[in-house]
Amino acid sequence: MRIMAFVLAVTAGCSSPSTGVENIDRAAQAAALEAALAGENISDPAALPLEGTANYAGFMTLNLPTVDGRQANVGDLNLAVDFGATSNQVSGGVSNFSGTTGTLDISGGDLNRGADPDTDFTFDGALSGTLQTGSTAFDIDENLLGEFRGRDQYG
Repeated sequence: MRIMAFVLAVTAGCSSPSTGVENIDRAAQAAALEAALAGENISDPAALPLEGTANYAGFMTLNLPTVDGRQANVGDLNLAVDFGATSNQVSGGVSNFSGTTGTLDISGGDLNRGADPDTDFTFDGALSGTLQTGSTAFDIDENLLGEFRGRDQYG
């Protein structure tokens, strides 16, 4: 399974972690954020900063299996990028998933400055952890792929 997070440069000022807001509200917030930034160009990976750090906040939606099909679960995404590092440039986590307990860690992520934004993702990383829904545990151990969008990739 490939899990993609679209980390959008302008999301840093556009979202905030959950404070008990109902799932539908968070899902609507995530959809609105995605729609607002859908028209933004993917930042050129070769033009990303060569030093400094940035923190990004947004949402991640996982469609977890249920008896009736799949359920969208929205979580709060926090991503840290160290542009000057030679490895492990992308890290973070996802927490407060709707309808579940548990968190997911993002680790070992690297920037792909040579990526073609039309066909490749700008960064990758490992996404791992366990989410619990009732008596069902979902052990997540997947690749995370993402890109930066917007005019201000500096955060």
